[in-house]
Amino acid sequence: MAGFFEPDCGTAYYRSNDPIKNNKIKVTLKKVSASFAEEGAKPVTTTESGVELATIGKQKKKKSPDHEECIIGWQQKIFCQREIEFYSNKDNCKNVLDQKYHQEVLSLINKRRQKNMIFTYVDHDPFSHQQEGVYSMTNLMEKPSPLAIKMAQVRCRRIGGRQLREKEQGSIPKTLIVDENPSEESKLRNHLEAPPIQVMYIMADLSPPNKTPDETDEYVLCALKVDANGVLCVKPDYSCGRKPYSIETYMTREGFDYTIENVSKDMSRQEQEKELRMYREMYSRHNDFVQSCVGYEFEVPPVDTLKYVVFGEIVSAQDFEKDNLYIHMFTDLPKDWTAERSQQLSWITQTCAAKTVDQTEIAYFSYPFHFELNYKKNQLSSKGEYELPQFPRLMLEVGAFDSWSRHYNEGYSYLQLPAKPGIHTETAHCWRPVGNSVVDNLRRFFIGGTPEIEDPTYAAIPSTFDGSYLSKFGFRTQSTGTVTVRLNVMLQSRAFMETKANKRSLGSLLESLGITAMQANITSVLEAFKRARMKMVAAREAATQELLREVRPIQKGELEE
Repeated sequence: MAGFFEPDCGTAYYRSNDPIKNNKIKVTLKKVSASFAEEGAKPVTTTESGVELATIGKQKKKKSPDHEECIIGWQQKIFCQREIEFYSNKDNCKNVLDQKYHQEVLSLINKRRQKNMIFTYVDHDPFSHQQEGVYSMTNLMEKPSPLAIKMAQVRCRRIGGRQLREKEQGSIPKTLIVDENPSEESKLRNHLEAPPIQVMYIMADLSPPNKTPDETDEYVLCALKVDANGVLCVKPDYSCGRKPYSIETYMTREGFDYTIENVSKDMSRQEQEKELRMYREMYSRHNDFVQSCVGYEFEVPPVDTLKYVVFGEIVSAQDFEKDNLYIHMFTDLPKDWTAERSQQLSWITQTCAAKTVDQTEIAYFSYPFHFELNYKKNQLSSKGEYELPQFPRLMLEVGAFDSWSRHYNEGYSYLQLPAKPGIHTETAHCWRPVGNSVVDNLRRFFIGGTPEIEDPTYAAIPSTFDGSYLSKFGFRTQSTGTVTVRLNVMLQSRAFMETKANKRSLGSLLESLGITAMQANITSVLEAFKRARMKMVAAREAATQELLREVRPIQKGELEE
């Protein structure tokens, strides 16, 4: 958009919920300079003394015919003098539109007193789709580009009638539709624009009074276009207090200034309230329709069961030794966690090449995955003791392929799935096993053989482990790279439905399901240890103070002696 005092504001686009038929435009056209012939031939009078006096200023008192102001509605047809002379002759009227214009012109002939400069071309006129590119608005010496000429010859496709039936039912052309050497007429006939639009042009007839009106004396003041989406295109933009637009005739070099203002009637308060009520009713009906389509019966988990839903994404992997990485991952379910038989719990990503970003080799996977789990707490174990629940883990194994189809194991890791709903971004640090001899490194370098662990769950706690202490002492590993995972976690349970009634927090709900029992027990143990430590420190300080009180008198007596 140009500045406030810049006359050339280009094309502006507007969107409104109001019907386009309510659009009103006020155009003011004013002549600012006369032609050279009119300025040189001034009427004069001769007095008795032979002095020639120019008769100037006599016509200033009269209303100037070179100033016109007009309010135009959308698709309002205003005829110019050339059209009135053309359509007044019935022999020139060939089609239905010409006959309609003929009747309108006959009714205007008796009412018309003087020539008007402002007129319009509506959507049905030939100028609206064929001849607009030939004319320039401000500089007639400027030649249109080949693209402007071709686009000016593009006609608007009216969707409906035969074209719509052929589009819905389908039709097979009986003639050859490919023309190797199309003629100019066929080009104009076949150049169709897909989106249906409506156009309107506000024109100015600047022909001299002593000349027969011609198409060369017609100039475009404003072009209006409305597409199927209700977007109004105004070229040039409304004046809005800016400097008037200027236009100059080609033959007589006369200058004109004109302004374009939006004078559409504003809605009254009653109409605004009526429209607001209509929109509310429409939205309410739409909401009822959507609700009826969705239904009121949602899948609810059983009682004392937590549904755990994860929408995840393997984002990237970085700092690995090899290129062309892929990731194999699966979900390790602890006790009391179940999944449906059709649920996928194992995935393998695509092979991804790494790229250098800030001196770091990163492979972007963007691999999505999704799974749903169910947890039902077990009150007592087989030993009669309460067991703390554990959340599932996502086990990761990173591999690589080279150009010789050699396989490399680049690392193992795991992610503890979060216990809180929301979006979580986790980073898993990977490691890989290292052999005890140089032969293992040579095998990895030449033939791609890499030491692998038999049980992938060994990266966390092995599934076969049953004991109190887990020791991995002596197992040689080497740190490799990292894997970034984004998790979107959702928890669903019937206990959450009671949050509005009794205002229970998420922590208390999870605690009722046994989810936070481990965290609660750990916190209680730490608090008890802290209290015991504080009691021990207080007892030690009290004993020290008592010992100092007993020792000080003896030391004082010894010093006096």
